[in-house]
Amino acid sequence: MTNRLEMNRRQFVVTTAAVGGGMAMGFALPASAVVLPEPWKTPPAAAGSEINAWIVIAPDDTITIRVGQTEIGTGTITAMPMIVCEELECDWSKVNAEYASGNRSLRENNVYGRMSIGGSASVTQSRPFLQAAGANARERLKMAAAAEWNVPVTEITAVKSVLTHTPTGRKLRYGQVAAKAVPMRLEKDPVIKHPSQFNFLGKENDKAKRFDTPLKVNGSAVFGIDVKVPGAVVAAVKVAPVFGAKVKSFDAAGAKARPGVIDVIEMGKDKKHSAATFASQLNNGVAVIANTYWQARTALDAMAIEWDEGDLAKISTASHTRETLAALDKPGGAVANKVGDAVAALKDARRTVEAVYETPFIDHAMMEPINATASVTADKVEVWVSTQNPISVIDVAAEESGMSKDKIFCNTTFIGGGFGRRGVSDDVRQAVFLSKTLNRPVKVMWSREETLRHGTFRPTAAAKFKAGLDAEGFINAMHVTYAGHSSVVWRGAALGNGVDDKNKIDANQLRGIRDIDYALPNFLLEWHPVQTHVPTGAWRGPGVNQNAFMYESFIDECCVAGGKDPLAMRRNLLRNAKDPGWLKVLNEVAEKSKWGKPMPKGSAQGMAMTIDHGTITAAVVEVSVSQGGEVKVHTLDMAFDIGHVFYKDAIIAQIEGGTAMGLSSALYEELTLRNGRIVEGNFDDYRLVRIDEMPQVNVHFGGLTGGDKVTGVGEPSTVIVPPAVANAIFRATGKRVRSTPFKNLDLSWS
Repeated sequence: MTNRLEMNRRQFVVTTAAVGGGMAMGFALPASAVVLPEPWKTPPAAAGSEINAWIVIAPDDTITIRVGQTEIGTGTITAMPMIVCEELECDWSKVNAEYASGNRSLRENNVYGRMSIGGSASVTQSRPFLQAAGANARERLKMAAAAEWNVPVTEITAVKSVLTHTPTGRKLRYGQVAAKAVPMRLEKDPVIKHPSQFNFLGKENDKAKRFDTPLKVNGSAVFGIDVKVPGAVVAAVKVAPVFGAKVKSFDAAGAKARPGVIDVIEMGKDKKHSAATFASQLNNGVAVIANTYWQARTALDAMAIEWDEGDLAKISTASHTRETLAALDKPGGAVANKVGDAVAALKDARRTVEAVYETPFIDHAMMEPINATASVTADKVEVWVSTQNPISVIDVAAEESGMSKDKIFCNTTFIGGGFGRRGVSDDVRQAVFLSKTLNRPVKVMWSREETLRHGTFRPTAAAKFKAGLDAEGFINAMHVTYAGHSSVVWRGAALGNGVDDKNKIDANQLRGIRDIDYALPNFLLEWHPVQTHVPTGAWRGPGVNQNAFMYESFIDECCVAGGKDPLAMRRNLLRNAKDPGWLKVLNEVAEKSKWGKPMPKGSAQGMAMTIDHGTITAAVVEVSVSQGGEVKVHTLDMAFDIGHVFYKDAIIAQIEGGTAMGLSSALYEELTLRNGRIVEGNFDDYRLVRIDEMPQVNVHFGGLTGGDKVTGVGEPSTVIVPPAVANAIFRATGKRVRSTPFKNLDLSWS
C-alpha cells in the first residue's frame, strides 16, 4: 500500500522553512496580532467601548479600527486605519484592524460608506469619511476628559492616545475615558485636516509594517480557498464553454456511482436574473458535489455533458476581428469628443499620418481560482468569499436565496488576486443555490481552467488614427475612430445609462483618449460598439490599459513623421495644459532617465504618458531586442503626480505590481475564441511575465502638485508600460508595434 502525503499551504511554508535552513529567518511576528488570519473576525483585544461604527477602544488602550475595503494586496487593511489614526491622534503601535460588516452597513443606513474596492479609489473616496470618523472620536474623547476634570474642552490636547490638560499637565489615556466618551455627542462635526496639516500620513508612517504581511509570510492568512466550515461538502462546477449556451443533457449516473460523490445538480435552469447581478449567464451548468474537491472534480471531468450552443458556437477571434475592423470604416459613429474641425483641418494638412491599432480579450489571471462557501439555513445566509465587493455578495445572495438582505452575512477573506474580477459574485450565486438545494453548507471551487475561461474579460478594442501635421512637424489635427466591446452593453444596461447619457457612449471604454490634456486645436473621437457573447468587465486600468498603448504609440508615430523628439512633441502638446502635473511628471522622468542618452544598437528608450483615475504618469523605458526578435525590458522610470504621498512603501509596492501586470499584457496575454469558446485554459498557454523578466523599476514623485489633489495609484503603472515598451521597440528595431501581445509579432532585425 502507498500512503499519500497531503500538505496544505501552511504546512508547506513550515516545511520549506525547516528544509531550507530557515526561509523566514529574521522575521518576527508582533507580540499580538493586529489583524486576525480570518480578517472578518474581531480581534480579542477589541472588547472595549465602541466610540463610533469605525473605532473601538479597549481599557488597555488597544484600538480596533474597522476597514470597509477588502485587502487585495494593495495595503488597504493598513492604509485605511492610518487615515483614521491621522485624525484620532492615537498610538499607532496599539492599533488593530478588522473588516467592517456589510450586513451592519446595510442595516444602519450605509454607515460604512463605500465598501467596494477598485478604480484606485480607496484613499480618494474613503479618506474624507474616515478622517471624519477619527476626528469625531478624538473630540468625544477630549470631551470625556474635560468632564472628568471639570475643565473646558478647549484646554485638552490629544497626542498618541494621551489626553493632556494643558494648564495643569494632568494626563489620561484613551482607554481610561473611552467608556465615558460613548454617550458624548458633538454639536457639530469637527473640521477634518487638509493634507498639508498631516503629521502622521506621509511622515512617520512611511516605514510602517503592513498588517497583513506576517500572516501571508507564515501561511496563516485565510483566503477564500482555505475556508473550512463544519459539515460543508465541496462542489466542482462546469458551466457552458460557449457563453450564453445552456445545458442540453447530461448523464449523472456514472458520476453518482463514484466514491465520495453525494449528488449531481444542474444550475441556472430556466432562471432569469437582474442585469445588476452582472454575471448571471455564467451559471448555466452542472455541479458535482462530493466529500472532497478531487472526488467532485474527477467525477465532473468524466461526465458527458451536451450543450445547446446554437449559432454562438460559430464566433471566433477571426470573425470578431473582421467585424471590429470593419466598424472603423463605418460613418456616423457616436461623437465622444470634438474640438474644432478635424475633418477639414486634415484636408489642409501638410502631411498626414495614419495607423490602426488593436488589442485582444485578456483575463485577470488571478493566482487564487474562483471559489465561495455558503451556508443557507432557515433564518440566515452566511457566505465566506474572496470578494472586492461585499455589498454585491449580499445582493446576489439575497436574490438567489429569497431572503431579505438583513439576513445575509458576508465574511470577506483575504484575496489571492482580484484586479476587477472579484467584484463579480457568480461564485456566490452558485454556492448559495447549491447550499439551499442541499440544505447544508457547500464550498464551490472552480478549476484553473474554469476560472480562466469564464471570467469577465478585458474588452477588445481597435482604433483608426489619422493626424495632420503642420509646417513645423507638430500635430494640428487628429481624427480617431474607435470600435470596441462595451461592458456596459454586455451587462444588459442601456448604452449611456449611468455612463454618458448625453452622448450615448461607453465613456469608460474611451478613457485614455477622450481625457488627455493635449493641445489639439482640431480633434474628433467617434465610437462604434461591437458586441459579442463574451462577458467583459473591469480589468486593471479600464479603457486606459488599451487606449494608452494605442494613443501614445500613435503620438510616437507622429513624432517620427514630423521629425520631432518625443519629449519635444509632448511638451508642445502640453503647452496649454490646465494641470501643471502634466509637464512636471514629463520633465522629471526625462531628467531621471537621462532621456536621449546614447544606446547600443538594438537597444533604445521609449517614452509615454497618460492619466488614469486622476493620476498623471510619464514613463521612460530601456529595452533591448535581440536580432532574433527577443525583447528584454531593463529599466523603467516612472514619474507620478498623485498630489500627496501618504504611505510610500505601499504605493511603491502597488506600482511594482502594476508594472508586472502591464508588461504581461503587452508581451504575452491574449485570449482567443474558437467555436464560440475561450481556447486558453492555464498558465502553460496563457503566459505571464516571469520573475527574471521584471525590469528595474524606478519610481519618482517630484511631480507632486500637492494642494487638494489626492489621486489613486493602483492602476497607473499598469497602463503606462505597454506604450513605453512599444515605442522603445520601434526605436531599437525600426518595427512599429500596433497590436498586443508583442509575442505574435516578428521583431527580428539585422
